[in-house]
Amino acid sequence: MAKEKIVGIIAEYNPFHNGHLYHMKRSLETTGAAAAVIVLSSSFVQRGEPAFIDKWSRAEMAISCGASLAIELPVAFSCHNAGVFGSAAVDLLFSSGIVTHVSFGMENPEAPLEEIADILIREPDDFRAVLRDHLDLGFSYAQSRSNAIEASIPGAGRLISSPNNTLAQEYVLRIREMEYPLETAPVKRIGEGYHGGASGDTASASWIRDTVRREGLSRQAREVMPSVAAEILEREISRGRCLMSLDVFWRILRTVILRDGSTRLSRHAEMREGIENLLLSNALRARSFDEFTRLCTSRRYPRSKIQRFASHVLMGFDHRSNRKAQRLGPPYIRVLGWDQKGQDLLRQMRTASRLPVIFCPKGRKGSYQRMVADLEYRASGIWENLVPSTDMLKESGALPLRPGENPAPGETSL
Repeated sequence: MAKEKIVGIIAEYNPFHNGHLYHMKRSLETTGAAAAVIVLSSSFVQRGEPAFIDKWSRAEMAISCGASLAIELPVAFSCHNAGVFGSAAVDLLFSSGIVTHVSFGMENPEAPLEEIADILIREPDDFRAVLRDHLDLGFSYAQSRSNAIEASIPGAGRLISSPNNTLAQEYVLRIREMEYPLETAPVKRIGEGYHGGASGDTASASWIRDTVRREGLSRQAREVMPSVAAEILEREISRGRCLMSLDVFWRILRTVILRDGSTRLSRHAEMREGIENLLLSNALRARSFDEFTRLCTSRRYPRSKIQRFASHVLMGFDHRSNRKAQRLGPPYIRVLGWDQKGQDLLRQMRTASRLPVIFCPKGRKGSYQRMVADLEYRASGIWENLVPSTDMLKESGALPLRPGENPAPGETSL
């Protein structure tokens, strides 16, 4: 009997909007999959910011809008560059043992992802020469790589420079590198790009966040979200569980930077080339997180990278832990939410999964599992301190997981 088709989607849903709903529906339709499994970013997202609402509510949005199972991308990988983010997320989908397809939204589905992946894997001499030249000119690694791809395949570098195309390339590259038996299913994105505004009934997640922070959950913001997702967001706002401002984040971050000084700052993940001195000097000058990132941003250090530096400092994510995480990948599959079909998938994963499937990360065995779990717990605790109403019981496993049922007492893995 043929294996049941299950499509994996890597997402942040920060928050879930109509574009996400369209992508989920198209992913199920084009693959013929019986269910969708979502790998969801943790408390800090890929561009280095704390999430707008907690991961449980975002998982609830996903399940309420058609997904069957939501699993966590631990913060050691979710708050990282596109390569680390994409590789870890694909590893989780493969390790589930049930996912057959990976679907992702793209601005340009026609981009030659397989051809580009072949160049990135082989790294021919002409590619490496252009890459090195642009790095020497002070460009970031991502931009230098894009320029080197452009020199090898005219037009391709420009195509993979947009945010979703960049992530799509990382997913395909990881599948090729590891020879995973996963089929890819790109979907043409609808609506505005990452920084775009509202257009009809679609808008970017960043536009929704900015609008809600400025006006509350307005009629226009509701119109670009599925009604159930808007209801969940409204509930979280009313409960004081929404990050309506980065002011507290900035005050805590600035305190930590000034306390640590350049020597201790230099020990954190990805910190190199004296960037700690730049962070320290601008922390003294800046009056807001936005001003801080603008002062630090340069051709070599784009805004998202500065934001990730900042979040790593706040979480205490050090070089050694970071290198170990990149070498070993996710050590477990943590479940955030499921529906009835998701329960069937979880039963299948009891024998199919290549990693432990857990509900609560606390008390994990083995030093590496503990390291990843402890960082996750710490990041969630920091996130809780950024919103008016804290709820750390949820992260400890003492409260039910929404929207599924709580595991039996003491049950932490399948």
